[in-house]
Amino acid sequence: MTLGKTLEIRELESQDEQQAIDAHHLVLREDFEFLPTWSAAEDWEDYIYRMKAGRRGEHIPEGWVRSALFAAFDEGDLVGRVSVRYEINESLFQVGGHIGYGVVPEYRRRGVAQELCKFGLQELRESGIEHALVTCDSDNIGSKSTIEKCGGLLDAELPEIEVNFGPSKLRFWMPTRLIR
Repeated sequence: MTLGKTLEIRELESQDEQQAIDAHHLVLREDFEFLPTWSAAEDWEDYIYRMKAGRRGEHIPEGWVRSALFAAFDEGDLVGRVSVRYEINESLFQVGGHIGYGVVPEYRRRGVAQELCKFGLQELRESGIEHALVTCDSDNIGSKSTIEKCGGLLDAELPEIEVNFGPSKLRFWMPTRLIR
């Protein structure tokens, strides 16, 4: 399967509910939340309002930072998402960073993650951030490759004991200037 000619990246809307929830349940099997902080008990309209408010810096829970969620669509099909965090707290400095992305399994290895990462870098640059922190699991070869293709330079490897077990985490810094 190849991508269409254009990848549309935008905030989630009402009409995206079923595709987004399906993607969430699909990647949840891999221990990844496609829809950060979403709960089946929450009304979809409330969720998208909350995500958009977070981008504006409104209604941010204590301990959280201003952030946004964008979804990528290929010819109408939801193929991935990117979280952009406009600030970094201590927790995000260790794991998470400024940008977090995920791709629906059937669309992996097609350049979607790289486009999502570039979009996140552009969003941060437009907010005045010159260098972005991005992290990934040390055994996630695809994500590591994506980060490096977008200009990421390895800063540190955090041992598994520091990040609640599992694979160690790689921490990269990258410039937010446009990467070709």
